[in-house]
Amino acid sequence: MLAHRGENRPRRPALRLTGDDDIGRLTALMLAQGDRDALPEIRDLLARGMSLEEVLVGLMAPTARHIGRLWEEDACDFVQVTTAMARLRRLVHDLETLCLEPRPVDPASRRVLLAPAPGETHTFGLTLAAHFLAEAGWEVTTSFELGLADALERLRGEWFDAVGLSLSCDVCLDRLVAAVPALRRASRNRDLRVIVGGPAFDGRPDRVRLVGADAAVDDARDAPGIVQSLLDLRIRAC
Repeated sequence: MLAHRGENRPRRPALRLTGDDDIGRLTALMLAQGDRDALPEIRDLLARGMSLEEVLVGLMAPTARHIGRLWEEDACDFVQVTTAMARLRRLVHDLETLCLEPRPVDPASRRVLLAPAPGETHTFGLTLAAHFLAEAGWEVTTSFELGLADALERLRGEWFDAVGLSLSCDVCLDRLVAAVPALRRASRNRDLRVIVGGPAFDGRPDRVRLVGADAAVDDARDAPGIVQSLLDLRIRAC
């Protein structure tokens, strides 16, 4: 069952991780009162031989988690965290523009909608999932609204093969339980696939079943393969 995350996935090479100093500097830039350009810091890491994947997973993801912990410890407020996450998302976009060749839009691309669970504020994992899905050839739409209205409207008006939802903690679990059937009902695709991810699902396949999802992703880099596996299962079933 894909909810158990497929233990036979090939092992990828270990990432070179950045240190606490790098995470601290990037955190300070993201939380600064005025806009500060973090791109020179990242360019330096790339010039020292780090790959874009290593920067995204080894620096930016830990920075997002660190900022989340600062909020939980009341070391920064909601506005600061929201601004910091928006800056991190913009930085990912800038890095994609810097490091990657533009991809032509393929009319035959599979389409996925990514959104946080209702009430969820930790959204950087979705940004990473969007990056790796797009790199794998998916057409990705993201919705970062705290409620479901935007995602529901998109599902009613457009065709999506799958929806990905993120949840970081237990507080919003009940809302996600109610959200998944609502999203399926709204979808133009009667066989919509639903994947979930985030710390709330780490080691908890029972929660994947509870919310009514088809699979869980615990590493954003695995998202393309897992979603494709779900669609392949659907094709074989036909």
